[in-house]
Amino acid sequence: MSLTSVGLILLSSLFHALWNVLTQTSRNSNLLSGLKGVWIMLLGLVVYSLTGNEFFPPEIGIWIVLSGILHGLYILSLSRAYSAQDISYVYPIARSAPVFVPFFSWILLGERLGGVSFLAIAMILLAVYTLHFEGHLIRGFKNLWDAILHKDLRWAFITLALVVAYSLVDKQGMDLFFLHRPDEKFANGLTFFFAEALIGFSICNLYLLWKYPRQEIVSVWRAEWLRGLIAGLATIGSYGLICVVLQSEPVGQVVAVRQTSVLMVVVWGCWKLSEPFGKQRIVAACLTILGVGLIAWDGSPS
Repeated sequence: MSLTSVGLILLSSLFHALWNVLTQTSRNSNLLSGLKGVWIMLLGLVVYSLTGNEFFPPEIGIWIVLSGILHGLYILSLSRAYSAQDISYVYPIARSAPVFVPFFSWILLGERLGGVSFLAIAMILLAVYTLHFEGHLIRGFKNLWDAILHKDLRWAFITLALVVAYSLVDKQGMDLFFLHRPDEKFANGLTFFFAEALIGFSICNLYLLWKYPRQEIVSVWRAEWLRGLIAGLATIGSYGLICVVLQSEPVGQVVAVRQTSVLMVVVWGCWKLSEPFGKQRIVAACLTILGVGLIAWDGSPS
């Protein structure tokens, strides 16, 4: 992976961490996600009114629709998973996409990753699990396995499947954009992102309108409109940049490096709560840096 691509993914991860922090500290994280989506849709409509539809390749429609539906269902599924089970069980399952994306991208897209990349992906995943299980990996995985056997974790696995699915669909869509407009990678990425977001956040907000009283929605949106706008801009920067990188890099590597956002959120939490970084966080940071460095060094073809 090129250093430019690594840099764009790390910048994307920073944006991803920012909107996650804004969402987690909201009065109602679900309603803020809906408000964020409204801002993104409005900005997308402004962009399309100025540019028209000349950016859309003729065959791209099916991939945009699939992506939008999958992203919308992902938002709802993750919310359902967190409401049904403890985060300690849901989180490590939902964050395991880098295990499966390389396999399915090989089967369905013909991508090939070298051994160095697989080692790097393993390091990044180990860093994520180290953070989540607070350094107690064996006990953490044992508890997770017991939960898989004895608890209803269907929504966690549905969320994982949706992450894998939308990653593959978005890769296919961005490859098609790149085929038609190889010199417009940033325009391609933002065009695709806004199009799928219009569908995905429409699904999300229809669900919120059905679930929450209108007065509660209006109250949160009125009080947190600026937070929602900033979160929306951060989301555009987050996944818009991922769509840019997907045009030239293997999706398995992209999904793995994107996990660095987890470490960024943890660093913010340590600073906010004035906590020491701690031994396990130092280990996770080192594993993440090594993993990203190996992916940048690995020049295996996709």
